[in-house]
Amino acid sequence: MNYVFYDFETSGNNKDFDQILQIGAVLTDDGFQIKDKINISCRLKKDIIPAPEALLVNKISIDQLKSCEVSHYSLVEELKNKFEEWSPACFVGFNSIGFDEDVLRQGLFQSLNYPYLTTSKDNRRLDVLKLARGVSAFAPNSIVIPLGEDNKQSFKLENLTKVNQIDHSNAHDAIADVTATLELAKKMKTAAPEVWDSLLIYKKGDDIGKKIFKEDFVCYQDLVFGKLYNFAATFVCFHPAYGKSWLAAFDLKHDPRSLLDLGFSELKQALFSSPVKIRQISLNKMPIVLSKEYFASLDDYKDIGLEEISKRAKLVKENQEFCNKVFEILAEKVKEKKETSSQDEEDYFPEQFIHESSIKMSKDDRVIFYQFQKGSWEEKAKLYNSFQDNVLKHFSRLLIFEENSDSLSKEELTLVKKEIAEKLLTTDQKPWITIPDAMKKIDDLRAEENTDKKFLNDYDLFIQDLESQHKKNL
Repeated sequence: MNYVFYDFETSGNNKDFDQILQIGAVLTDDGFQIKDKINISCRLKKDIIPAPEALLVNKISIDQLKSCEVSHYSLVEELKNKFEEWSPACFVGFNSIGFDEDVLRQGLFQSLNYPYLTTSKDNRRLDVLKLARGVSAFAPNSIVIPLGEDNKQSFKLENLTKVNQIDHSNAHDAIADVTATLELAKKMKTAAPEVWDSLLIYKKGDDIGKKIFKEDFVCYQDLVFGKLYNFAATFVCFHPAYGKSWLAAFDLKHDPRSLLDLGFSELKQALFSSPVKIRQISLNKMPIVLSKEYFASLDDYKDIGLEEISKRAKLVKENQEFCNKVFEILAEKVKEKKETSSQDEEDYFPEQFIHESSIKMSKDDRVIFYQFQKGSWEEKAKLYNSFQDNVLKHFSRLLIFEENSDSLSKEELTLVKKEIAEKLLTTDQKPWITIPDAMKKIDDLRAEENTDKKFLNDYDLFIQDLESQHKKNL
């Protein structure tokens, strides 16, 4: 199996509303020998305001944002072609499942491409951040896990590389982060092969679900409200709304004997009141799932003992009536969530609908989608209004505006410019960074010690210039 190690530097940390500014990626064989690489930077899209704090970290210059010859679309097309050329492979990043994959999907779909490149056509994926967390719990002497300023374990890439003697002299440059991630992964594969294999063997979430279903109980790790926990849990049921990509498991820290004979309402209250007894595991997010042989690593369960934990697991798995009740309770909670949701679809934005638009694309839109990909910019401009889906129509028009605005009519061009100006100049609270947001951030950063004042001045002038340009389009 080949590996693709990749990393993005972005305009901010919002995976829906920020963009890729740099990609670094290397292709390796199964011995981690580098066979190919790419390192591409691009300019800023016209509807994006970059976060100054992000630029301070990744050192991307204002000149690149304004003047880089490569557009975001060209960058996405090049990385797509290269990733397809390198496939099938295991795509590896650091916090890639939590961030980079979502950014990649946005970049692909907003460029009118199929977004799920890393999870299709026999490709696999592995997140080195998840691997490091798993190693810290289940193979604690394999690598050094540093302590942060709060005296808690720190899983920042630059901190992990420093204490494990891995060169990372140019942190937050995409290709430097890729090389550091590669070396860290290599070290953990050698030192903790069981944890490595627990992640790598799963091509799809279904595979993990089958493992959890078959085992008496499993040891797994999850992030709950930003804190890592290690659990011993046994399978109860697959989720009524998400099928086999999501399951419910009973936390064996709790004795099920007092719950098994409860009525529906009482059980619902008991399971989900604090402390929560049912753990919902998203299988497509690569949870660390290991066999019960790792029970000794679970400090919170040691006092209960392996024998009692095994008894509890058996009681749950053999009580089908209890498992059915849990399934029904989860189904009711899904229904309640839908009924009580206060946010209407109109409150959401196109960037938040890429999953629905790509998966549920109509047959007619799918035909136009592929025609759009192959057509010239003039042909694309004639096609975009044919989409039935407003999300597809929105992104295709923006793409034409970015890449070949001359293909749009005068009326269309005026409308796009006005919409972007309204989006970026608004004083209302939005999930993306607006120009007023950016100006406030500048003031806040200037008040901090040891901030690059020259960069902030350059950024300030850049934002002022954008403000002036967009006001003309209102």
